[in-house]
Amino acid sequence: MIFLFIKKYHLNLYHLRLFKMTIQEYLDKIEALQREKTKIVFSNNANLELCIQKIKSIDTNLSFNLNEILRKLDSKMITVNKDVIKRFSDHLGLLFLEEQKSENVCFANSDEVRPEYRQSFKLIDLLDYVYAFAHSFAFKESERILLASETDLFWELVKIGFTFRKENI
Repeated sequence: MIFLFIKKYHLNLYHLRLFKMTIQEYLDKIEALQREKTKIVFSNNANLELCIQKIKSIDTNLSFNLNEILRKLDSKMITVNKDVIKRFSDHLGLLFLEEQKSENVCFANSDEVRPEYRQSFKLIDLLDYVYAFAHSFAFKESERILLASETDLFWELVKIGFTFRKENI
């Protein structure tokens, strides 16, 4: 099953209090990383490689390539595979929030909560994780995105991916 988040919501990352890049543009940018032969170097690459080494040392059983995560519907539309999102959710023990709602009454899922205490993740978190991982040497060697089994490593890569996205706009 394909998760049609982009078509259904047409959310802009600016509305998610981030930057002026649509989710579709972000998906295109992630997909383009697979075709790149050179490595883009960001200021946070040392932290990225350290996190990747920790993930590899703990668990390398669950991994995906970008074609499994991102699906092209046509030349202009890329979507995220819903089955992959479910596997991320199950593996991390975090709930996937399909929509961004501003009337969040549960503080546990708030952006103000430190990542290690969050009980859920959103599409943008998953995309930041994938974006960070796609800049690692491990990805350049294997073209696989390893799934962290520890939530603190997941959130660290989300933070690094967010920083990379911010630097690359």
